[in-house]
Amino acid sequence: MMERDRLTRGFYGGLAAAVLQNAWSFLAYVLGLTTLRMADWSAIVILGRGGPFSTSEILLGLTGHLIWSGILGIVFVYLIPHVTHRHLTLKGLLFGWSVWFFIYSLTLLFKVGPTLNLPLKTPVSDFIGATIYGLALAWIATRLAAKEPAK
Repeated sequence: MMERDRLTRGFYGGLAAAVLQNAWSFLAYVLGLTTLRMADWSAIVILGRGGPFSTSEILLGLTGHLIWSGILGIVFVYLIPHVTHRHLTLKGLLFGWSVWFFIYSLTLLFKVGPTLNLPLKTPVSDFIGATIYGLALAWIATRLAAKEPAK
């Protein structure tokens, strides 16, 4: 079994949590509960324009979102030792919500056209996605840490 240091554990945790977040995002899109999927947000940033997006552009956006979420997972596991391991679920929630708010703030600050003036259902859906991401990240990171070999 491969040794998992904090960086690897964080990346895997963030990646796995993002898979769950994207599952919610695509389901919410199909059900009409959002106007932008997580893959759309990433595609807007990567391509510098709004949709509609082709299948290959959505796949590029999805890949970008997964990688970014893995990097955020690394940030999360490196922050944990500085704030203790107690109440990790709450810390995961706060991390997910903070990232959600920060990204929304950046798109407003930089006036990213396709992300402005969204209907209420999109931020609410993204907030639910951030909740899923934060909870899943905390849970997965804890499980991966438990499997880490003793040094």
